[in-house]
Amino acid sequence: MNKTKQNFQQYQRSSTLIHAALLIGQVFFASFAVFINQTQGAVVAGDEVLRTMFMIMIPLFFLVTYSVGNLVSNKKLKLAKEETELKTKMESYRAISIIKYAMLEGTAFFAIITYLLTGELLLLGFAIIIMLLFATYYPTKEKLIRELELNREEQAILEDPEAVVAEVAKR
Repeated sequence: MNKTKQNFQQYQRSSTLIHAALLIGQVFFASFAVFINQTQGAVVAGDEVLRTMFMIMIPLFFLVTYSVGNLVSNKKLKLAKEETELKTKMESYRAISIIKYAMLEGTAFFAIITYLLTGELLLLGFAIIIMLLFATYYPTKEKLIRELELNREEQAILEDPEAVVAEVAKR
């Protein structure tokens, strides 16, 4: 399989692009849901049992997915820190970030769908809070260095525009 080599600048650009695309998708879907609710009304308006069920499910679903995401991420991050090769650490870190993103994004989409179904603004509020949390996961060099506990030598490699820090499969 052909692989494209990335220096840190390219790695960071692709990580930022992934994060931004996922966040923009959530925002667009929420905007679409608001538009539909404002013009057409809720899909199942007036179903109090369904509304109450979703009002309980969304926070619980968030707590479970957030906890599982952090548990899995922390476990994988611990393993990534133990790696000796920077390239392996960086590729693991990208996978860890995607796991975190997926857990939050799934919950945000679920909250948006429940808002679309019921028209309950509090459910949209949950989705917005989750999207704001997602926005705080924006990938930065400082966060990467801190979370991977990179030493000075590894940090110097990140500064070298010729150094390969990751490889991604070509399409």
